[in-house]
Amino acid sequence: MRFILLLAAPLLLGLTMENVTAPGLNHFYVILDHDTFTAIEQSVFLKEQFAIFEKRTTVRTDRTYTGIYFYGRQTYFEMLDATTADPNLGHGGMAFGNDGDAAPGGTSPVEGSKPMLVTREWNGAQIPWFFMTTQPQKRGEEQGFVTWFMQYHPDFLAKWHPEAGPSLGDGRGTSRATVLERYKAVLPPKSSQPLLGDVTGLTLAAKPESRARFEAWCKAIGTTFPVHLVDPGAGNEGIRAAEFRLDRAPQKEETLRFGPHSTLTLHQRSAEWKFE
Repeated sequence: MRFILLLAAPLLLGLTMENVTAPGLNHFYVILDHDTFTAIEQSVFLKEQFAIFEKRTTVRTDRTYTGIYFYGRQTYFEMLDATTADPNLGHGGMAFGNDGDAAPGGTSPVEGSKPMLVTREWNGAQIPWFFMTTQPQKRGEEQGFVTWFMQYHPDFLAKWHPEAGPSLGDGRGTSRATVLERYKAVLPPKSSQPLLGDVTGLTLAAKPESRARFEAWCKAIGTTFPVHLVDPGAGNEGIRAAEFRLDRAPQKEETLRFGPHSTLTLHQRSAEWKFE
């Protein structure tokens, strides 16, 4: 059975006055089997034509992880190898956020919740990266997928790759587009005109109890981003598909397979990536 979750502005619950714009998707991640992950990582088409790509290891104070990343204009996505991923990450997840200026202490869209500051290593030091408000979870509850709200710290771009700052204003931007512009600016050029525009929708497999919590969470943070909810059946909870807007038409419409559990279908101005 398929459900479509698309929340409108009148349904906003628990929002603070600072958050007047409905949050959009910041990024999503999936954890893949090793063969599928490797096939995606090694694809020349994905790295040089589909999107701006990088493989990186992120060192935070709470965890260290290595993933592959595909960057769009305002949204991006990451993929992790199940053989090395932190089991506490669940089977995948999605982060929402707004493009307003973050206060130095962060603001939470959920009344009574206090954001946590997440830092990231740069040149041997941990620098402020973003504020994170997580979805409430009961003790002992299975973590099939993860979702949170995030705001970039106003000092992040001033301290991370500051040499790229002059072309990006005063270096204190907190919008998704500004941060992604910096991410892409410090990478070696691969494609002058990548296909990927942005993520436009997700399909999430969730059990009834998880679906109820997710719907309540989306209402609480006020997001209008479309998430299609499906029954996981005997499989794991997590992201099953992503829809994209393309900035240009591909050379041809086709379905590409990467490993045993992943297919990417290209249309004229859209694409869908399925994770089986």
